[in-house]
Amino acid sequence: MLAAAMLGLALGGQVLAGPTAFIFVDEWGHGVGTSGPGVLGPDPTGGVRNWDVLIYDLAFRGTPGDLQVYEQRSGRKLAEIIRFTGLGEMVFYSNNVGGLVEPADTPTPPQNAWPVGAMNAAQVDKTGSEGDSRALYQPRAGQPGWDASGPSYTFFFKGQLPGVPEPATAALLALGGLAALLRRRGRR
Repeated sequence: MLAAAMLGLALGGQVLAGPTAFIFVDEWGHGVGTSGPGVLGPDPTGGVRNWDVLIYDLAFRGTPGDLQVYEQRSGRKLAEIIRFTGLGEMVFYSNNVGGLVEPADTPTPPQNAWPVGAMNAAQVDKTGSEGDSRALYQPRAGQPGWDASGPSYTFFFKGQLPGVPEPATAALLALGGLAALLRRRGRR
């Protein structure tokens, strides 16, 4: 967000439209833009009973519902479900093809729609290769995971989150860029 604000200053104070919350998560519990790493615990929605699921905490409540992630290989089929509880939690249910390897893998898909009794769902397709696939998702108002902050989600499958700079590192880089810009303006 700091980088976006500085870019806005550099462009003469114009505000750039687009997401303000970038969230990157993987099946191993690594998250950027979340309120910490994903943790294994009992399913807060009751979708998979007697099994610990991977839960991420978000910095906002988010609209409740299920994001259905589809795979295009060998025909379009449901591969994963990302569930937004509406209480600031996001549950990552991954398929168990190849065994229960990643922490997000579950023995079955969730057995209910969320919120229970009213299916609020969105769909997205995976892109990339088998060992390096991802799904990009930017919800609109009313869709699962939506918030007024305009979140944009990237989900990584069958691999770990690639090297994304930590927020502190990104902030330092942005401050360095601002300092260079101000220094350059000061010389004129």
